[in-house]
Amino acid sequence: MQSVAQDSKSLPAGFDALEPFVAEWALAGSLERMEKRRTSSMEDIRQFYDAILPLAGSALDHLRGFQLGELPEAEERLLKLTLSLAEVGPAVEWFGDPKVYDGFDARKIRYTRLIPDNVAQV
Repeated sequence: MQSVAQDSKSLPAGFDALEPFVAEWALAGSLERMEKRRTSSMEDIRQFYDAILPLAGSALDHLRGFQLGELPEAEERLLKLTLSLAEVGPAVEWFGDPKVYDGFDARKIRYTRLIPDNVAQV
């Protein structure tokens, strides 16, 4: 799995509590996020979820001030963390497990085109 490179201070001001999660959860794309959720323990997922959930609203408010495709590196990392929250939320809130046992196996989906998370979608 690829992750976004971590600087000594890699997130915007006010999001310092999330710094320990950048290396593992600021992932390159949706396929990497899904695989990270599937292969993580519920303890690791829950630790990330509990850290980011209280900051999610502030993170989205902060990101609204930027245009996709023009995100500074720190904001891109914050965006990728919030997308990882969206990936792990159902594991915590609905399933209590990293895997979905009674649904379609998303690994079987074959994408014909992957759009990067950080580009403007026109």
